[in-house]
Amino acid sequence: MIARKLIGLFLMISAGQVFGQDAVRQAFEQYSQKAFQEKVYLHSDRSFYVVGETLWFKLYVVDGTTHQPADLSKVAYLELLDASHAPVLQSKVSLEKGKGHGMLILPATLNSGRYHLRAYTNWMKNFGADLYYEKPLTIVNSFTKIPTQEKEPQLDLQFFPEGGHLVESLPSRVAFRGINENGLGSTFSGTILNASDETVATFRPEHLGMGSFVLTPKAGETYRAVVKDAAGTQRTYPLPDVQKSGYVLTVQDTGKEELEVQVAGPDGRVSLLVHTQRSVQQSESSMIRQGKTQFWVKKSDLLEGITHLTLFNANRQPLCERLYFKRPQRPAMKLGVKSDKAAYARREKIALTLQLPDSADVSVAVYRLDSLQGDASEDIYSYLWLNSDLKGTVEAPAAYLTDPTTNVDLVMLTHGWSRFRWDEVMRPVPFRYIPEYETHLLYGKVTINQQPVAKVPVYLAAPGKDVWLYPALSDTAGRVFFQMKHFEGMNEVVVQTADTLQRVELESPFSDQFASRTLPAFSFDQTLKNALLDRSIQMQVRNAYQPLYQAVPVTDTVAFYGIAEKTYKLDDYTRFPVLEEVMREYVPEVDVRRHQSQFSFLMLGRAEYSFTQPPLVLMDGVPVFDVNKVLALDPLRIKRLDVVNRRYFLGPLLFEGIVSFRSYKGDLAGLQPEGLVTSYEGVQAQREFYSPRYDTPQQRQSRTADFRTLLYWAPQVKTTQALDFYTSDLSGTYQVVIQGLSAQGDAGSQRMTFEVQK
Repeated sequence: MIARKLIGLFLMISAGQVFGQDAVRQAFEQYSQKAFQEKVYLHSDRSFYVVGETLWFKLYVVDGTTHQPADLSKVAYLELLDASHAPVLQSKVSLEKGKGHGMLILPATLNSGRYHLRAYTNWMKNFGADLYYEKPLTIVNSFTKIPTQEKEPQLDLQFFPEGGHLVESLPSRVAFRGINENGLGSTFSGTILNASDETVATFRPEHLGMGSFVLTPKAGETYRAVVKDAAGTQRTYPLPDVQKSGYVLTVQDTGKEELEVQVAGPDGRVSLLVHTQRSVQQSESSMIRQGKTQFWVKKSDLLEGITHLTLFNANRQPLCERLYFKRPQRPAMKLGVKSDKAAYARREKIALTLQLPDSADVSVAVYRLDSLQGDASEDIYSYLWLNSDLKGTVEAPAAYLTDPTTNVDLVMLTHGWSRFRWDEVMRPVPFRYIPEYETHLLYGKVTINQQPVAKVPVYLAAPGKDVWLYPALSDTAGRVFFQMKHFEGMNEVVVQTADTLQRVELESPFSDQFASRTLPAFSFDQTLKNALLDRSIQMQVRNAYQPLYQAVPVTDTVAFYGIAEKTYKLDDYTRFPVLEEVMREYVPEVDVRRHQSQFSFLMLGRAEYSFTQPPLVLMDGVPVFDVNKVLALDPLRIKRLDVVNRRYFLGPLLFEGIVSFRSYKGDLAGLQPEGLVTSYEGVQAQREFYSPRYDTPQQRQSRTADFRTLLYWAPQVKTTQALDFYTSDLSGTYQVVIQGLSAQGDAGSQRMTFEVQK
């Protein structure tokens, strides 16, 4: 009997251990199914600008697992942030099948400095700002005083215990990364001292300011690093706090078929979850006995890219984590580019021949190299495989994918914990932000006396010649959202309810979260002042003599209600001085009623059903709930009247007919709207890069200066073809940069240079 009880107890304990292990895997897999991962990559034409120039860009939004173009979101958000993360420019960009493009004009109000250019979707806001796309830009304002003081040598040194923690008496590998005042890996040497000034370890970087050393912390001891940089300056840095109890996880790649994962800590059961690109490769539990245990992970079972090895205790709490990178066997997509000549004269035609794989979609920039423009090392291939899954900045990322001798494991050790918030994985909550899978969504809230109001129709309209109305119905918390279809550029909008006592507030669609990345201090090198003066003059001449872009023609769109049953062009009729007479004499579909001093409309003339409620009345697309205000308008300012003599559904609302007045100027004919009146910018209107042609001798001999430094920008090239454009009046070396993606998720880039001679 006792033996049976012991066996039963053992089985119960084992089942509980297996259940705990499986519960972690099950929770992760369920979360992964719901938390579709988007990644954004942005190709900008350059990385250094002077104010007054135009920044052209192409956005690639991909499935985070396959890198194939993702068609979930139809809008991306673009922001230019200063060093303190304050937005200075913001824009919304339409996406089609994971691609979008646009431009930003850099105004003269910008200060000289370094900026973050970041991009994300509404859905990505659920997972933290560290996973947004972000790149540094330098912008100089040549019309103001530019900071030119020399930067003081600095060293930002950080330590990263493998697995996350230093624990008393447990040997731990400690990685480090030292960055200089320019944000680049630095050269230095250091010594680890204890509280008694005894040397316990020495270290120096192996690659780009990164390296590692082994430390076994003693009980009650504190440690500091004394570092001497290349200039001989000595600095002191504290090491992370030492925990009295905890776990240490160490991953050893011995070059064989398996990774050896060693765990040290208190005795008890732990489990290891190994996952790559949201797919579980291994889930296993083990007992720590006498302070040690180990796991073995087959490298052949791991997917390409970054693998997360996360250690959990029996309560499903994450204890340690380690990242491991498996270089992709799938090479970068091959892109071919060849110019018809190696050198050109000024205003001469250039023919570039591109060789693109099937289904490739690439963006092409051609710009002049100068001493101001740095040669950025980031490309779409290295970003998708490496940077996009890491927090912080990776210096020269392309080398880790192309050169197998580079120690990519140092990057894994120095970039902290993973993208996952494990409390959200284990205890999932509804996502706050929904994907914009049709169009841009604008959120707001309806209140009265600062209390939310539920089930209230709210109307958003943009007064003008195009009649588009965006209705919404508030939920129990008073929140509303408007589907902003066909809403482009900056417009004045009117947001209102039928009750003038109710207040509507709009929410900014841009993220209020910011990544942990920092920018190095900005200081302009005085030796480059002549190059900056040239660039500023070139910008001013370019803007003075050539258009910044070509507007893409927009096809005329009908009103949101389509073709009205009856349209009255008032110039075709004898004009009456009072609008009430116009309605009574010429519009038989609308019954003008009056109760005491209040007018109202009611639709007439449909045999299949009768109308019992007033119709929706619009003036240049703006709802008007007081018909007296409409009838008080000067009819000579009204051009036409549309009558929709039927029931009409729009979003969550039903209208018993529509009476739509249109003024000549789209200015509400003098009507003062109720509610919130504000400016709001929709998605960017489509614009094309302008490049002049010099096809004839007269054009080539024109005395109009051509000081373009950006010769060509094409955001969407999808087939193997020849691209032709002309050089400007500026000689020098020009670079062609191509970035692209295929439908299968293959990414690649290519660069070449040519000369323009005097």
